[in-house]
This record gives sequence, structure tokens and C-alpha cells, in this order.
Amino acid sequence: MVQRHILERLRAVSLRHRVYAGSCAFFAVVCLLVTVAIISLRQQADYQDKLGLTSRSAAAIERANGLIYAVVMESRGIYMSSDPAASARYGENLLRRSRELADVVEGWERIVRSDDAALFAAFKTRIADFIRFRIELVRRATAFGQAAGREWGDNEANRTTRAALNADLEALGQIYARRADEIAALTERAWLVTWLIVLLGLLALGLAGYVSTVIRRSLIAPLHEITDTADRIAAGRVVVTVPHSERLDEVGKLGRAVQQLQDTLVRNQELRRLERTSSRQRDNLEIQLQESKRHLLAAINSMMPGLMMLDLEGKVVLMNQSYRKIYRLPPDLPPSSLTIHDLLRLRAEAGTFSGDVESYVESILSRIEQGRPAVKHVELKDGRVIRVVERPMNGGTGWVSTHEDFTEQRHLQRSLERTEQLLAAIVEATDEAIVAKDAVTLRYVFVNRAAEALFGIARSEMIGRTARDVFDAATAEWIEREDRRIQQADADTTIAMRTVETPGNGRRRIGVRRLPVAGQDGEPRMLLCLIEDRTAQAARVAG
Repeated sequence: MVQRHILERLRAVSLRHRVYAGSCAFFAVVCLLVTVAIISLRQQADYQDKLGLTSRSAAAIERANGLIYAVVMESRGIYMSSDPAASARYGENLLRRSRELADVVEGWERIVRSDDAALFAAFKTRIADFIRFRIELVRRATAFGQAAGREWGDNEANRTTRAALNADLEALGQIYARRADEIAALTERAWLVTWLIVLLGLLALGLAGYVSTVIRRSLIAPLHEITDTADRIAAGRVVVTVPHSERLDEVGKLGRAVQQLQDTLVRNQELRRLERTSSRQRDNLEIQLQESKRHLLAAINSMMPGLMMLDLEGKVVLMNQSYRKIYRLPPDLPPSSLTIHDLLRLRAEAGTFSGDVESYVESILSRIEQGRPAVKHVELKDGRVIRVVERPMNGGTGWVSTHEDFTEQRHLQRSLERTEQLLAAIVEATDEAIVAKDAVTLRYVFVNRAAEALFGIARSEMIGRTARDVFDAATAEWIEREDRRIQQADADTTIAMRTVETPGNGRRRIGVRRLPVAGQDGEPRMLLCLIEDRTAQAARVAG
């Protein structure tokens, strides 16, 4: 009886109320489902972000740790090598590893977040000190010999810095381990949200079935008749009456809506007219776009450096006139039909490429695939030197390279190197003692062979130290006072005479002439001291 009563009450409910109730329930479930789905998407995005961040951070730790270890090993190679050439090779490897370490830390800094920012800042500072220390080690080993490099690098302070770097890496690793725990927690919550989405989806399907049943039984037949009437109106026929338009329910409203179809058709015609207008506007925009492309190509062709762009398969996308001119290619050579293989063969025929084409193409395609930029200098048969800079395009859609004639710069660089070598030979060969100091810290940065003989001390024991670290207190005070005085704008640069107590050569009578060396801003950067040993002359005068 109770069930029968319920069924009768349900039949008494109007179509509008039944459809409305079912639709509202369905809408509520869908909204809830969408909300849960959005939450799930956000969780997934958070998960992906944290996962990617954690993996990249962990990779950065591994890479940094490996490079630190490599730098230390190269340093030991410098210490243990007795061959200057071998020591130089270890120095070159150390500098290259140091640059790679700096690049890793720079890339790592871009993914630092609030939880590891403070620790990473200290780590970055310590890495910078570590790299500067190793660069100075190479410089000392190259300039003054393996013993000087070992003295600078093989000490307790260096080992303390290494231990501190290990501690920083371990602390950062603990932070990234906690991030991994958070990712695991997100995964567990994602399973719960997934099950909730499944349940809500089943509920939505049930409600959709209920609504569809009501609509099929109460709306399908009337809608067929109204649809036929609408088809005739759409075909241009005039219909006086619309079936079921007298009904007061939703079907009747639909019938009356069909009577307004003619107005809708008129509005559609207006929309089509607007669409044609929009089409003409799109054509105008296309013309403007083509004009912009022509302007861009003109600008690229006017560039001084040569420019070439490749797609991921090694096909030439763009090549400007400067590139054709540098490599003596035909000015009307169309790039769209060429590959890098074809281009290198044309350069070989023009005498601007030498080597194996297949191997070179394979190396370029490998760099494109890895997205690895490169800078190199290529010497052509005619003596020109071309500086080539290669890098991937944004988004990984291709490869771009610039080519610039670097011949004059290379000649200037080699001339400067020869001048520096000649100057160093002259300074070492002179009988006059010469030392150079940093104008700010007054630390010795250069000591020639004559200065070693005058003071009776090896230059390795003076470089990097101040006068107070080398001489007695009275002599050091006089040296520093004169060094500060000479930096004044109106200071006298005449020779200053003084009897000093040298570290290993006793009392010597010396004459010192100080010359400040200014930087580009006019401020003193270095102090150059020319020292004459006048002990013998003073003894003759006294006798």
C-alpha cells in the first residue's frame, strides 16, 4: 500500500517538476563532479610540479657533487704531476669542470623554492669561493710551478671548504627527500579523489537515465511534431499554426518559440553578412602578416653576422645574405629546398668547408637532438677565421647559428699574447727588482727574479701576502706608508731611499720608485715598485 501511494504521488507530479528536480540533482552532481575533477587536476599539477622540481633538484645535487669531486681530482693531478705539460692539461680540465659547476649552480638557482632558498644561498656563495680558489690554484701552478699550486691548494682550509660543501649537499638532499615524502602523500590523496570521481560519475549516469526516461515518455512525440513544423519553416514554408502551442507546459512554450523562428532566420542572415565582413578582415590581416614577413626577411638579410636556421631534422629553414657572402654561396640560393648536408657540399665546392661532410652532419644533428649549444672558431682555407655560435631555438623547435668573420680579432689577440710574452721576458731578465701590489689590499701579486735575489726569499712566499707578513715591523710600516702616500693625486714619485732588513739577505740599502697603475675609471688598481740595491754604493761612500 505504501509503495502504491508513493507511485501515485509521483505520477501526480508535473512534467516540469519531474524534469526540473532530476535536472537539478544531475546538475548538482555534475557541479560536484567538476569541482572534484578540478581539485584532482590541481593535485595532479601540484604533483607534477613537485615531482619535476624534486627530480631536477636531485639531478642538480648529483651533478654538482660529481663536478666538485672532478675538480678536486684535477687539483690532485696538478699536485702529483711532475711534468709541466701534464700539469697544464690538468689545469685546463679543472677550469672546464669549474665552468660546468658554475653553470649547474646557475641552472639550479632557477628552481630554488622557499624551503631551500637560504641554504642554497650559502651553498652558492661557498661554491663561488671554491671555484675562485681553484682558478687561483691553476694560475699559480701555471705561472710559478707545481709547488706553488700545491702550497695554495693542499691545505686544511681547502679540506674544510670541501667538507662544508658536502654538508650543504647533504642538507639540500634532506630537503628534497621531504619533498619526495610530500609527493607520496599527494599520490595517496589522488587515489581517494579518483574513487570519489568514479562514484559521482555513476550517480550522474543514474540521474541522466532518470531524466532521459521522463523526456522520452513525455516529450518525444510532441517534439517530433514540432520539429517537422520547424523544418518546414526553415525550408521557407509559411505555417499558420504550430501544434501543441496551446499547451501551458514547457512543450507549449516550445511551440510558441517555433513561431519566432522566422525572426531567428532573419537574424541568422544578418550574422552571415557579418561573417562575410569578418572574412574580408581576415584576408586583410593575412596581407598584413605577409608584409610583416617580408620586412622581417629584409631585416635578417641586412644583418652583418651570417644567420642560418635548421629544423629538428636538419632542413634549412632560413639563411640570410651575410651567410651566403661569408661562405661564397650563390646569392639567389633558395634555402627551403636544402638540408644541412646539401649546404655543406655546396660550401665544399666553394672552398669554404674542409673535412668529412657525413661526420660533420652527424655531429650537428646530435647537438640538435640534445639541445646542446656550442661556440667554436673555424679556420677557412683562405685564412679567414669564422666564429660560429650555435644554440637551440625557444621551445625546442629548431636550431639557429650565427657566423661572424673573426679574423681581425684573432690577429689582434695573438699580437697581444706575443706582446705579453715579450714583456714578461723583459721583466724577468732585468737586474732591477720589480714587484707589483694590489692597490687596495697592498698584497704582492707579482715578484720578479731580481726581487727574489734582493730580499733573499722565494716569490711564492711573498705573493698573496702583505709587507707585514714578509718584513719586520719597522720596515713594513715604512713600506705601507709610502704605498698609501703614492696613491694620492699630487704624490711625488721620486726615488725613496731606505735601509731595510730583508727576510733572507740581511740589511740592504735600497732606492724605491713607486708608480700607481690606474684603471679605466682613473682610480689606482695596482702599485708598481722599481727597487735598486744601493748597498755597495753606500758602502763605497762610507769608506
